[in-house]
Amino acid sequence: MTEPMGSQAAPVRLEHVTKRFGATAAVDDVSLDIRPGELVTLLGPSGCGKTTTLRMVAGLETASGGRIFIGEADVTRLPPNARDVTMMFQSYALFPHLSVFENVAYGLRVLRRPDREVREAVEAVLALVGMTGMGERQPSALSGGQQQRVALARSLVMHPKVLLLDEPLSNLDAKLRQEMRFRIKELVTRMGIKEV
Repeated sequence: MTEPMGSQAAPVRLEHVTKRFGATAAVDDVSLDIRPGELVTLLGPSGCGKTTTLRMVAGLETASGGRIFIGEADVTRLPPNARDVTMMFQSYALFPHLSVFENVAYGLRVLRRPDREVREAVEAVLALVGMTGMGERQPSALSGGQQQRVALARSLVMHPKVLLLDEPLSNLDAKLRQEMRFRIKELVTRMGIKEV
């Protein structure tokens, strides 16, 4: 994919989606219909298939059955890079050897965007998440909340049609969790991205 990622939220539809690992059904006959811009939370105990469902929408896992649509396109068998979806992982998955700036710029660099475009996009999204002036820092020099904001910025800089957040607040203390819940909702609403 060489064209810029979109910025318009798209509907997401899961039709009877299942995922089996051998004899174990990790996700069993899930159907969802999510409108553009709608914020959706998957709730359930550990091991009930929430992350697996997100990974199937992102294309990181292949559904054993059923179909997944983003917009009007059936993406069930498409690779992750053809879906216009970004996912923020519970562990944040920051590259420890890259600066904050380069962590956020990573996806744009993969798409071979011009340096000026990368710089402007990264600086804008770092400002959105309250990390202005911290681009040269290493992830190891950041607090948990700051690392979370970098991971969020890396997801937002791509302007995806769908943003998947896998337990984005679980590693934070209660006060920071409340602050970040508000900040995430505000950011994705302002950018017109669908969050699941």
